[in-house]
Amino acid sequence: MPDYSQNVGFFDLETQWLFQDINSQQKPLSGYGKARNRDTMARELKLAVAGLMDHEGHVKFFTEDNIEELFNALESVDLIVGHNLLRFDYIVLSPYYSGVDVIKKFQDKTFDIMKELETVTGIWTGLGDLGQLNLGFTKSEDTLKIPAMWRGGEHDRVKEYLRTDLELTKGIYDYGKTKGKLRYTHKDYGRIKGIRTVSVHWDT
Repeated sequence: MPDYSQNVGFFDLETQWLFQDINSQQKPLSGYGKARNRDTMARELKLAVAGLMDHEGHVKFFTEDNIEELFNALESVDLIVGHNLLRFDYIVLSPYYSGVDVIKKFQDKTFDIMKELETVTGIWTGLGDLGQLNLGFTKSEDTLKIPAMWRGGEHDRVKEYLRTDLELTKGIYDYGKTKGKLRYTHKDYGRIKGIRTVSVHWDT
């Protein structure tokens, strides 16, 4: 078990919509052609529920109704750990934090597992894949179904899915720090090339 001398928060969120939903709902912007910027679309996905887990495994959930509590909680921790926070989660939160660049605000105290692994593997690695290969468990639901489940009122089920994702995030972080290595599925342009092991040196 890593030394949790600092106040670490494991963070993840779910959205109300998928990227393909945004693409189907809106016409291309005039002057921008047919391709819509991914960051622009991420800002339109809207928060369904966010979760912040402490090092003991306790989770607090946040929705649009208590978004200020979420920002206060993120500001109060020394280190925010997540998977793809810098390219997704923080962008989703941007419309809720008026006049503030969320990425710049939190990046200096963020440990983004996906970014860290990309620097040594050269590819994006999925959280579910890392969990299955290193921890023996993976996501509890089909990710693509989560937004529709939330909009359909299955809020407790979505929160349990999010809790599992936070457990995966904490588990991968702890495993990397204590073992110094992780297994992952290596892919080349989407084609699986096999299971590889990479050394990691996470000194946070």
